[in-house]
Amino acid sequence: MQNFKSIKGKGMPYIIMETLLYNGFIVLLLFFINSYELSNLIKVALIVINIYEFHYIFMYMSLKYSIDDKYIYIYNIFGLKEEKISLKEIKGYNKSQGRIKGIKLYGYGKDNFALGKSIIDNIGTTKMYITSNSNIFYLKTEDMVYGLSPENAGEFEEILKNKEIQLKKWEYKFNKNTNFYKDKKFIIPFGIVTLIIIYLTLTPFVLYLYGKLPEQMPLSFNANFEPVKMGTGKQFAFKQMTYGVLNMAILLCMYYSSYFYSKYDKKSAYKFIYVSLIVALLFFIIQGRILVTF
Repeated sequence: MQNFKSIKGKGMPYIIMETLLYNGFIVLLLFFINSYELSNLIKVALIVINIYEFHYIFMYMSLKYSIDDKYIYIYNIFGLKEEKISLKEIKGYNKSQGRIKGIKLYGYGKDNFALGKSIIDNIGTTKMYITSNSNIFYLKTEDMVYGLSPENAGEFEEILKNKEIQLKKWEYKFNKNTNFYKDKKFIIPFGIVTLIIIYLTLTPFVLYLYGKLPEQMPLSFNANFEPVKMGTGKQFAFKQMTYGVLNMAILLCMYYSSYFYSKYDKKSAYKFIYVSLIVALLFFIIQGRILVTF
């Protein structure tokens, strides 16, 4: 097995700076916002953003490649994650230097480094494991293209040639839009979100109609879950219904975002429905806590 480190470029300072800016901005928002619902949404966003950012920091730091007789291995997150590409499935390779031209689908996509997944000009949808634009290799398989930036580019290319993998150009086509109603990976979380939204919207109103709500209910809270405004049970029910409508709007936006992204990469499209799921679950927990407490 032959090992290759990735060329380390200018990406790490950029990712760290972006992480610090995001954290500073969100902490500042938390300092000024005194709303229980909004503060919890922002805290969840802070957790998700930091998981996302540190994932790519660790990927950038530890990215390396290996080649044996059967596979090319891409290691990252200090070996916790591994991508394995069968040499038999590689249809050809392409090379590039200089500015990376493309559109980011997720991860990081800049002129001089790219991690995640992008649509690259004249290459197609590509899994990007590129820490420098000095020497980039694009490896084409039936289903995906992989972008690598190994040190000792000449040696790496010689191995590819010895494995009878040829330098070539290829045509690429985007997917037809996916029929998500046939896709269990999409339709199951979509159904769960829909049920949560129906519950959020109807439960307070049903409780009000059956006289199960107190005459006075909190309409808003500070960040410490202390009521700052009280109203009637009817007002509470209608305010909770507006949260249900808000979640319906988010679900609709996420659905159409998924539909659009599926043209370029089906797997990238799934993440949008999970954004809606996280938001709906948060409002579900908040509503449950209010009803239990009051």
